[in-house]
Amino acid sequence: MKLARNLATQLFLLPFLHIWAQDVLLPGYGNYPWNPICAQSCLQSFRSYLLNCTDLELAKKPFDPIAPPTPPSCYASDPAFLTSAAWCFFSRCPDESIASLEAYWQVAATGLKTLPPRWSYTIALDRVSPKPPAMQLTMTDISLNQTSLLPEASYLAAANGMVSLYAEQVRESKYSITLLVFALGLPIVLTWGTRWLPFCQILSDKIKPYLIYPSLLRRYNLTPLPYLLGNVPTLGQTLYITLFTVLNILLAALGYRSYLPNAFYLTQHKEILNHVTIRTGAFAFVLLPILLLFSSRNNILLFGHLTRWPHSTYLLLHRWVARLFLVHVAVHSIAALQIYSFFADTAWWDWGVAATVLTVVITLGSGLYVRRARYDVFLVMHVVLAVLILVGSWYHLVGWYAYLGKTVGTKNTYGYEIWLYFAFAVWGFDRLVRVGRMVRWGVRRARVTEVCEGRYVRVDVPGVRWSGLGEHVFVCFPSARPWTPWESHPFSVIPTHLLREDIAQRTVEQDRNDEAGAGVDVEKQQVHKTRVRSATPPPTERTPKPNSDSETAFTSTAGITLFIRKSSGLTSYLKPSTKRILTLLDGPYPSISPLSKTSLLQCDRLLIVAGGIGITGALPWAHSGHPNVKLVWSVKEASRGLADALHASLGRVVSKEVRVGSRFDVQELIEEEEKAGWDRIGVVGCGPGGLCDDLRAAVVVAGRRGRAVFELEIDSYSL
Repeated sequence: MKLARNLATQLFLLPFLHIWAQDVLLPGYGNYPWNPICAQSCLQSFRSYLLNCTDLELAKKPFDPIAPPTPPSCYASDPAFLTSAAWCFFSRCPDESIASLEAYWQVAATGLKTLPPRWSYTIALDRVSPKPPAMQLTMTDISLNQTSLLPEASYLAAANGMVSLYAEQVRESKYSITLLVFALGLPIVLTWGTRWLPFCQILSDKIKPYLIYPSLLRRYNLTPLPYLLGNVPTLGQTLYITLFTVLNILLAALGYRSYLPNAFYLTQHKEILNHVTIRTGAFAFVLLPILLLFSSRNNILLFGHLTRWPHSTYLLLHRWVARLFLVHVAVHSIAALQIYSFFADTAWWDWGVAATVLTVVITLGSGLYVRRARYDVFLVMHVVLAVLILVGSWYHLVGWYAYLGKTVGTKNTYGYEIWLYFAFAVWGFDRLVRVGRMVRWGVRRARVTEVCEGRYVRVDVPGVRWSGLGEHVFVCFPSARPWTPWESHPFSVIPTHLLREDIAQRTVEQDRNDEAGAGVDVEKQQVHKTRVRSATPPPTERTPKPNSDSETAFTSTAGITLFIRKSSGLTSYLKPSTKRILTLLDGPYPSISPLSKTSLLQCDRLLIVAGGIGITGALPWAHSGHPNVKLVWSVKEASRGLADALHASLGRVVSKEVRVGSRFDVQELIEEEEKAGWDRIGVVGCGPGGLCDDLRAAVVVAGRRGRAVFELEIDSYSL
């Protein structure tokens, strides 16, 4: 069903992509500006002269593309310009057919595609007399008032300028496509390569403990660096970041070539600096859709079985791509300031400056220190600044095109806007799907009850059927904090039926009957399979169950439950009430990719390690139906009520170990499983950063010993 839905989506988008491909093409890839270059060099050379219809007063002022001294209508009607250009076409383009020269003449002669010249190319050529023209222009001439020949040096400089620009634009197109394909294609290639190519699965199992699982700095992955400097990537993530960074540097620094003499640039330094300016600006545009895609909840790379990288990995990569984006923007701006500062009073320059400043602000203002301090404020400002950067980039490009006499929406642009179209499409698609998911589940009314004397709240949303296995949902409570009704946060999902006492009791009784019928000592069997350790005696009463609609409670298994630790943000406004709270659901989203889920469930042993509120992500795994699953959970003494609230569900887990008020030695846990003789052990970690980092380190050590193959997945949310 999912495959069919994804295919239908792709087929739906295909016509729109085809339209884009027709109207917006990159130079060298469907778009061939100034072809033939010899003809454009002729036009470029003759446009530097004053014509009889030129406005001499405007010619004395700085050039204004909106009101040029020689408008397109002048080029379209001036006989000297048309006949001189026609003869230049004929003499400089001997290898081009008359048809191709005629076609280019019609769209390029006046500088405005919608305004053809008064004479066709063949008619203008027929009006040249004598042939060749007798008038030879010199480098000191400034006006053109009869059919004339170009100076050789003038034509050569124009031709070199056009070749230089075209060659650089084709190179930019190739490099831009390379960046996009690498960024999006590498996760797909690695996923499918290790899945289907012979021996790749075996090789992958061998290298995971060395190159994929370890953190770059031991025990600093989910645990932030000192002073909240950020989170350290794993070695596998570092490898991707390093390769992509090196690729960006190489493609931005190599491949420049100078063509002198040049009609546009007097020195090689200015010519190369111009290419650096344009190339880094183009690369920044290319990174925009990648940036937005990696941060999207509805990232197409997360759909189906396309890749096995989790959303948390793409979020981390989003931050690193953002830093590369900042570098490209900074180099683009600094280089442009060196050679184009005379445009500082134009609107498109101001838009570019604004986008640059906002890029610096959004990058520096997205550090972990900001996200930890006020995540709700950070989220709003992040979205607002991102939108402003997109708007600024758009008007910067459109204004620059206008200066060059080009218009977005026609086929005479350089194609840079295609990257902005992709960015708008990625952002719009993500937002549209979010709304669609909320509409799909409709307006819900959730019941909120307190757990652990208000440390946690339990939110029951009836009428929703989700498996909850490795899934989370973004929940919006519009009435909880009315001044920010759009605010939503991710929470792990527990199907409500897993928490029902009536089902738990029936399941336990059935297990006892089955085991008694098989001649098994029930009491000994239960003691052997379950260990619960506590620093203090258990309470005599468990946290009371929330009131429920009796009819629904015993006739339906639909519904999801969220256990939420209260903090200073939105969750502090969730309070128990006799009235149900308005709830919107955006989800479910996979915390662990479908391919990784399959790999875990195919292991001989499945070990679930949870800490604190992380049990909400771990519990569905304990009920996954795996024949050899073990749940290990530690929780603080102050959170004992959370264990009581989950008593029904925990009671149905055959093999488990729960500790209240003390912690596990995860190294010892992994060694126990390793010594048990399992060939392939799946490990799922859910909980605080310190616990998950310790678990990662323990799996790495055990995996390198090679006694068993480990599949490690960490399901833990990090700001």
